[in-house]
Formats: sequence, C-alpha cells, structure tokens
Amino acid sequence: MWNRKSAHGSGRTPSFDEEAVQHLPAIFDTALRLCGSEADAQDLTHDTYVRALAAADRYEQRTSLRAWLLTILHNLFRTRRRDQSRHPEVELDEESLPPEPETEPVRWKAVTPAQLDAAIRELPLKLREVVVLRDLQGLSYREISQVLDVPAGTVMSRLHRGRLALKEALLPRTEDVAPGDHQRDVQ
Repeated sequence: MWNRKSAHGSGRTPSFDEEAVQHLPAIFDTALRLCGSEADAQDLTHDTYVRALAAADRYEQRTSLRAWLLTILHNLFRTRRRDQSRHPEVELDEESLPPEPETEPVRWKAVTPAQLDAAIRELPLKLREVVVLRDLQGLSYREISQVLDVPAGTVMSRLHRGRLALKEALLPRTEDVAPGDHQRDVQ
C-alpha cells in the first residue's frame, strides 16, 4: 500500500495524506450528523484531521483508515460534549447579564491602601483573580469570563464572595460602631 516512513515526519507519507483526504466527505457528513451545525461539523472535521495527521505513525496499515478517522472523530466529539456539560457555553451579551449590584454604603475611611492590599493577597486565588480583574482593572463580567475561561455566573459568584471576604476582613461590624461616630460612607 504505502510506506509509513517519509520526509513528512511522524510516519506520514503523501499517499497517507491522499487516502485520508478521500474520506473527508464521510468524516464531514458524520460530524454534521453528530453536531447538527455546519460550523461545529467543520471544526470537528478539521480537528479530526489535525489529530490524525499528528498520529499517522500509530495507524496500523492493515486496518481501515476510514474507521480509524471515524474513531478519532467520535472520541473528539465525546470529549467536547463532556467538556461542554462541565462548562456550558453561554452566549454573553451585556443585556442578558444582570446589572452589577450597587455596593452598599460602607465605612472605608479607616482602611489604608496597605491594609486593602494585604486583605486582597489573603483571598483564595479564584476569588482574588476576579476581584482584581473587576475592581482594580475594571473588566466587565464578560471580559473576566473570557480571561478566566469560566461562565459569567461563576464570575459573579466569585466576585460576590470575594467582596464579602474583603468586607469581613477590613470593616468593623456595624454593631461595633458607636451611634455618635460620623465616618464618611463611601459607595
């Protein structure tokens, strides 16, 4: 049939490439039926061929190349579905996100920048990342979601928990403040 060792490296030969391309219509048709979307099918087909060409040296000549390609396709499809169920993709548009909550007036007058920096450093990493990106860098929920590759809901939850942790660490409880104290409220 064809010699697996070639100048292409990783076991690829021009005849392997030619034979693999012959199966493109069947691979794409299967991907389309699995995905239901032409764009997703094109991505899955492309990734199947990239993976197959990279692993050409592991293909056993006596087996069906078409079946081998379909196996790669199905494995990639299952992996994507599993990953999507763990981290579902949500189309983010600013109108669909809830408005960012108004921060309650708090007594921040006594908090120094050094204390704030120390409290931020003490936050768990997942909360610290979101607090820094939102409150110090000014990124939107959508931008943070993209940077950290987490759903927007996760960003909102972590931001809320991070802000609560900072408030707990930095501000005295309201019952600790005497009625006569007049500290400036800051939004």
